[in-house]
Amino acid sequence: MFIELLLLVLGILSIAILAMGINVFFRKNKKFPQSSIGGNKDMRKLGLKCAKHEEIKCRRDIDGRENVNAGCASCGHS
Repeated sequence: MFIELLLLVLGILSIAILAMGINVFFRKNKKFPQSSIGGNKDMRKLGLKCAKHEEIKCRRDIDGRENVNAGCASCGHS
């Protein structure tokens, strides 16, 4: 019983991995799609920005003001 269940799970897992990679296997450039916002042109076109860079920009804006407790209106940081 255990062996049958193990083989079933391995078969389903193999099919799932193949299905996830099928897009990559048949692409012309054979590369995985870029998932980070900083390197993905389509995400940047949608106006999405990297949270790390947004935080750095917000922190610079806050530190550059006379009143440090004023917060950053662009990112909602207070």
